[in-house]
Amino acid sequence: MPLGTRNTQHAAPAVAFKRKRTVPPPAAPAVEPEDSAAGGALNLAAVPGAIVAVVLEFLSAKALLSGEASAFTVLSLHFIALLLAVPVLRLIFPEEYRRLKWTFAALVVGFALPLPVVGPLFLLGYRLLLTMEPARNVESKYVLGTTQYLTLPRHEPAEHEEPRSVAEILNGKDDVARRAAILALRVVEPKKALPLLQKAIQDSDEQVRLLAQTQFNQIIAGLEGRVKTLEADLATPPRHLNKLLLLAEQYHELVYLGLATDETQTIYLGRAIELLEEAGQQAPDSTAVRFLLVKCALKSGRLDQARAGIQFLRKKGWQPEVLGPWEAEIAFLERDWELLATTLRKLEAEGATPGALRGPAEFWLQPAKA
Repeated sequence: MPLGTRNTQHAAPAVAFKRKRTVPPPAAPAVEPEDSAAGGALNLAAVPGAIVAVVLEFLSAKALLSGEASAFTVLSLHFIALLLAVPVLRLIFPEEYRRLKWTFAALVVGFALPLPVVGPLFLLGYRLLLTMEPARNVESKYVLGTTQYLTLPRHEPAEHEEPRSVAEILNGKDDVARRAAILALRVVEPKKALPLLQKAIQDSDEQVRLLAQTQFNQIIAGLEGRVKTLEADLATPPRHLNKLLLLAEQYHELVYLGLATDETQTIYLGRAIELLEEAGQQAPDSTAVRFLLVKCALKSGRLDQARAGIQFLRKKGWQPEVLGPWEAEIAFLERDWELLATTLRKLEAEGATPGALRGPAEFWLQPAKA
């Protein structure tokens, strides 16, 4: 029985969907006469410079292949050719690059200087890549939190976009939006995606149910596949510490995500504790092993083992805001109400009460009514 009502629903990632209406594009800035004149002069000056650059680059390559010229001569010809080629490259690259000016020149020289002939060809090849269509023609549509997914190029939320959570969309009536929201969950970590997928499996729309069930099965298959792979690796010695810890984490993850029945939960947690005890023998001072061991022991009801792990972590300097909630949960499970109140009061005095524990703490610490 938990200490308080635990919120098992993770915060749903925000998704921004574009409205159907279009927004008029901003007016293009007027081109000043001076800018046009400067651009024309640059075009005229770049042509002879480009010709000289090609000749110098050819001479540099010839000197390099002949082996008779010194390295200084080869690099000097190559460097001068690059400087003359910068105006031409600025003309053929997009406007965003032309605005860089000296930064663009440094970029060209920095990339191409160590590689005679190959360097300029690399820059030209890179320019061709900029003209190609994206490999995945996905609409700039989804924004999850502050990070954007499924978009090329990067897209920032604008004023005409309304942020909406996936949970809100799944509760809506738009079938198309709910299907899109399920697809967006592909890039969300399983801890956050699974609760939403489990809800979507019961959706009224058949396609939403199929998409959610498919992704749910893929996540489960991935977790079980990793467990089987690690078990196979540990079947033969040596049994490395990292693999023992990783496999224990996988078993704990299956329980934490609610993917285990009461019977399998006992098996998974028992196996995780067995692996962690073996890992603890290899690394007696490992806080990572004890940290996971405390969580597994609490979940499986092995309170003495959990209490020993908490004492170990306290000696290692772990903070009360991490250890205090575990001690409060142990006191609650043991029905030691006095110790529970003392633990909560100590957390409150140190300002270490976590947000999830403030409600239960207020309840247990309020004055008793006569």
